[in-house]
Amino acid sequence: MKSHFIRFEIFVMLLTVLFNSSDLSAAGPKREMRGVWLTTVWGIDWPSVTGSSQKVCRQQQDELKALLDRCQAANLTSVFFQVRGMADVMYESSLEPWSAFVSGKRGVSPGWDPLKFAVEECHRRGLECYAWVNPFRWSSGTDYNSVPDRRWKEQGWLLTYGKYTVFNPGLEAVRQHVVDICREIVSGYDIDGLVFDDYFYPNRIPEDSSAPDYDLWQAEAPWMAFGDWRRANVHKTVADVHALVSDLKPGLRFGISPAGIAGKKHTSAPKWGMTGCEVKGDDWQYSEIYSDPLGWLYQGTVDFISPQIYWPTTHAVAPYEPLARWWSEAANFYGRHFYASITLAPLDKRNTNSERQELLRQIGINRDSSLDGDQGTVLYSAKHLYKLASDLTKSPFGLKSLTPQVRRGSSLDPVEAPTALRLKGGVLSWHGKGNAAAPVRYAVYAFPKNLPHDELVEENGDGLRACYLLGVVYGEEFRVGSPGSYSYAVTALDGFSAESEPVFLK
Repeated sequence: MKSHFIRFEIFVMLLTVLFNSSDLSAAGPKREMRGVWLTTVWGIDWPSVTGSSQKVCRQQQDELKALLDRCQAANLTSVFFQVRGMADVMYESSLEPWSAFVSGKRGVSPGWDPLKFAVEECHRRGLECYAWVNPFRWSSGTDYNSVPDRRWKEQGWLLTYGKYTVFNPGLEAVRQHVVDICREIVSGYDIDGLVFDDYFYPNRIPEDSSAPDYDLWQAEAPWMAFGDWRRANVHKTVADVHALVSDLKPGLRFGISPAGIAGKKHTSAPKWGMTGCEVKGDDWQYSEIYSDPLGWLYQGTVDFISPQIYWPTTHAVAPYEPLARWWSEAANFYGRHFYASITLAPLDKRNTNSERQELLRQIGINRDSSLDGDQGTVLYSAKHLYKLASDLTKSPFGLKSLTPQVRRGSSLDPVEAPTALRLKGGVLSWHGKGNAAAPVRYAVYAFPKNLPHDELVEENGDGLRACYLLGVVYGEEFRVGSPGSYSYAVTALDGFSAESEPVFLK
């Protein structure tokens, strides 16, 4: 892995700002999920061109690198890269066809591996890379006909209502296929996490004998209500994927991004012992796509929840703030993390100061709503990031951040600190210990020489202070330039973002 470079002039300017700022707290906490959804289906964010020629490959790679440069410059921590949108993939797979959204034709290789490239380029910039998987969607109207598609049709795996077709979650073979897809990704790539979005059953599929899965329900579990049976099928899939991740690479994180309203008093809140969500908006996902996020939280089968709260603070039936506070309470109640997904789409038509301030207000609400410091925000989507980037880096993302420490990782062995830290030729280097369970990262800190220890560490005991964090790197060196009057420290971070003791430059 190449070293992480930072120009010396920028480095000195950064330190000057940090050490003379009277309001460091405005720039952000030490730990915060700052993610972005990078959408590949229909080329929404990337790529702008499709094909398999070398020219197209170079253009696609250059576009992706430019998007990731923007993420790095905005002080984000994580990229949610969509690798499976329509039962087609953005990586070398033995189970599903190549995506037409990269090669131009379903089942045809683009001549390179986008997921491998995305992981490497994210890590080169100190960014986490999550593989974003759509668990069940097959088509929103197109009748795909590649070899795997024909096989799935023959096997009876597909469930259609209206123009929308999914893999039938009621079939055990389908659920196993989703698990196998996730196994292929988790075992084959050095991703930092896995994330699902909100595509489960077809919207408003009926609950009577006209439903295409009615006979299967009757054969499988006629003693259950039809809707409960469907939700149980989704629960089984989520639980099996979580078990796979925990067993195969326990340092990886698994989360889901459901619709923004859940857990009403008349749907699932009483069932799982949670106070109901009291906004006027309806919990349509419970009865229309059979998504029950409180069940996943209760069962502990996700590490984090990232609901799509795509309404402003002034919305009449789904105002942002009470929704964010309820989700934060729910995640904390079940011992999991909450990272709200917010939409940058309003900036597409009205890139005004008031619209940008509304989005910054939502990020602030996410922080204020946090009950345990596990705050975070995931931005949808990457193509709009440049319109908000300047506002983000002024505040609230003025400084770098580490991601929150995942709670189920507390039982793992403590991460070992790096050793042999040295500075030569403007490059910090060290020795670290690899970990097959997840990529190992390192946090690099810079601070004035002879700084008293009580000014160097966080008051809450979470290691070195956030204002001294220069960045995160996946290699074992970091270019800082001439040290001047500054000294350095490096810590190791495991897959759960647990941080080792620091090693200081002697």
